[in-house]
Amino acid sequence: MYALKPPTPKHQSARPLRVVPKAKAKIKTKLRKKAKPYRAIAYEAAAKLTVNVVLSIASIGALFQLLPYRSSQEIKLQELQAAVKSTGNRVEQVQSKFSYYFDPSQARESMQELTGRIDPQRRQIVWKAPAPDAVKALSSPTVSEQADN
Repeated sequence: MYALKPPTPKHQSARPLRVVPKAKAKIKTKLRKKAKPYRAIAYEAAAKLTVNVVLSIASIGALFQLLPYRSSQEIKLQELQAAVKSTGNRVEQVQSKFSYYFDPSQARESMQELTGRIDPQRRQIVWKAPAPDAVKALSSPTVSEQADN
């Protein structure tokens, strides 16, 4: 049935199609391509700047949190330095005593000092109270002293 009729277009618009010259179409696409790279670079720069600002703020905040810890560590360091200084003084004293106690030439004296024992070859001197006659003789003036008066 349709074989005998010529085909008719189904949709015909009242307006004829307008043909856009190729030169104008190329210019529009170039303008679109040029505007997009600048916009992309601007977005990228803004994103980098935002990330850097956020990181800077975070690092400054972390530094402010570390300040009290640093001051407490300085106080501990000063205490330790004072302890090292006092320990150094004690070490010097102990070293001087060590050289005295372990010196072979002073071994007898140090042993006698520490133990209270006396060398068997040494003679012990015992002081006795003087007799009363001897005290009078010492305290009375001699003949030469009486002659001078």
